[in-house]
Parts: sequence; C-alpha cells; structure tokens
Amino acid sequence: MWKNTDVYPLLLLAVFSAVVFVMVHAGQNRAIDTCVNGDIAARNQAIIPAPLVDTYLDARRMQFGLGSIAIGDWQSLGDGMVAGGQAWLRTTSHASPKYYALVANRYFQTQFLVYVPTGVRPADTLQIEPGTSVAQLWQILSERFPEGVILEGYAHLRPLHTIAIAQPAIDGKALGGNTPYYYTQPMESQQDAWIYAVGYLHDPRLGSRRQTAETRLLFSASPLADGLTYALILRRPPLDSAKPPTLDNSVNVGQLMGTSEFIEGQFRLYPIHRIAGCVDAQVHQ
Repeated sequence: MWKNTDVYPLLLLAVFSAVVFVMVHAGQNRAIDTCVNGDIAARNQAIIPAPLVDTYLDARRMQFGLGSIAIGDWQSLGDGMVAGGQAWLRTTSHASPKYYALVANRYFQTQFLVYVPTGVRPADTLQIEPGTSVAQLWQILSERFPEGVILEGYAHLRPLHTIAIAQPAIDGKALGGNTPYYYTQPMESQQDAWIYAVGYLHDPRLGSRRQTAETRLLFSASPLADGLTYALILRRPPLDSAKPPTLDNSVNVGQLMGTSEFIEGQFRLYPIHRIAGCVDAQVHQ
C-alpha cells in the first residue's frame, strides 16, 4: 500500500497537467476571434458548398455575425445576420407569405457566414461623429484596422439607404453581371431610422500580405470593396444599447449603403487577427 506522501507528487503532477491543458486550450480559443462557415466566393457564384448542404447552425452558439442565411429551406436564402441567439433574415422564398419580409429562428443554414464566437470581447468602441457617412466610416476603420475589423452596435441615421437581395443565390447564376436579376427591388430609403448593425470591413489595397487561407475565403472575390454591413431596421430606439435587438422592435434586414448618414451611434469593434473555419456552432442532421 502506498503511503500518503507517495501520492502527493502524483496529485501535483495531475493538477499541473490539468492546469496546463486548460490554459493551452483557453489560449487557442481566445486566439480565434473570427469564424467563417462557407465562403463569400460561394455566395458570389450562387452555389452551396457541399459540406454545408445538410448542415444547420445554432445561433445561440454565436455572439453575432452576418452573411447569407436560409431559414426553412434553401429557397429562402437571403441577406441576414445573427444576434441575440437568433438568425434574422429577409427571406427570398417566393412561396412564403412573408416573401421579402423579416423572419427569425434559432436554427439556420448558410453558404457564407462570418461571426464572432461567444466569449470574445471588443477591443474598443467607436463613437460616431454626427454627419459621418457610412462610406466615410468604412474608410476610417479600414485605415485604423488594416487587417480587418468586425463591428456591431446601434446607430441613428438620417437618411438610411438599404438594399437586399431578392432571389436565392443557389442556382449557379453568379451575382456578378446579374444584378438586375438578384436585386429586382429598388433601394429602400427612410428619412430617419434606428438600426442594429453587424459588419466586417477591410482594406482591399493590402492584398494578401498577411492573409491565411481562411482570410482569403472571407475577402476573396468580394463585390463590396470596403466590406459588408447589414442593418436590422428598428421600429424605435433601443431601450438598452448593451442588449441585442428584440423581435417586437425589428422591421427588416438590409445591406447598409455608403450614402447613409449617421446622426449618432456607437459600435463595439473586434479586430480580425485569427480566422478559423469553426464547427462548434454546426448541427448535423
């Protein structure tokens, strides 16, 4: 039989090993600040990546994100975002009585989605000066964060200009050269509106100087030189800007156009350092 003193070194070794394991894996998780499922090239080429055809994602396993989202089936694929444990989508399903309207669900599918994992904290916040246009905001952030940045938060705009895809990009008819087919609806404008926005931005002039394979998937073949930002249009100002949007205060999703102009707003900023093809939010059927 071992003496108690013989057990102490073993216990210390076990505790030390466990601590090292937790620290290493925690460090790895913290290093991944941006996740990508699919890629923007698939969106632009109107194809569904084979690994994602039967794959669902759980919005509650993400902090927030944006991209091409389908709720119900692929025929609904449209512009959408993830926030507050919900996927928010302007559906493109012509068979739905809610065609081109807002739908929300915890589970969804995607051909391209970029999101911030749970637990990642913002590196900074940005208070927007009144009169700043969205195009000017993109320029400010691309110069400040040359490797890319993700933003989220609330803002008040006057005017607000948005546009959204009206057809599901799933039949191989590329977005490039087919704008009238996909964007059959005119740009929507509101003279005064509050939004919740999620966006990623980058400076295309940097090329692939420090890009990883995942970074190229995120930024390659983007028709939007400065990035992609979606706005969840709200009925009224948020009661608490630290909390995610709610269904009763949400109108629809649209792609934020550069001519929109801010009255006020504050965004939380998440610099893009390490991108990974995360699978922790995937739910396979």
